[in-house]
Amino acid sequence: MIEIQETYKDCLRIVIAEAGVSDVVSEISSVEEPVEALREILRESKPIAVTDNSARYEIVFDDYIAYAVTNESYAGGIEEKFEGRLARVYSKSAFLNYIGQGTFATEDYPGPFVHYGFCCLNQIIDVVSEKPPIVKLINA
Repeated sequence: MIEIQETYKDCLRIVIAEAGVSDVVSEISSVEEPVEALREILRESKPIAVTDNSARYEIVFDDYIAYAVTNESYAGGIEEKFEGRLARVYSKSAFLNYIGQGTFATEDYPGPFVHYGFCCLNQIIDVVSEKPPIVKLINA
């Protein structure tokens, strides 16, 4: 995730960049990782990074019921059902449970809604909205 902001009343704008495997290999010292076996694994690993050439997408929800940003280290929990991989549409989730218990949003008011999720490198973004987002590639 590059950016997330509320641009005006009930409008949410998210900018996400595609990350790729970097060619840069960094040396890991025994101070940074004291376990030799883990240092060896890290020496053979390449970091995932966003570069100037990474595709960037703008995702705009003109109206939303709720959104949350979670540190990806703490995401998950209950059994979830969704379609997609990094951009998801959920039919069952803890966030939908929260909407049902923590808000007065229902299928009647404001109307049928959907839980959208975006799995980023360090964050999970959850958005519940009546309308699908407008997605644009903002660099070419």
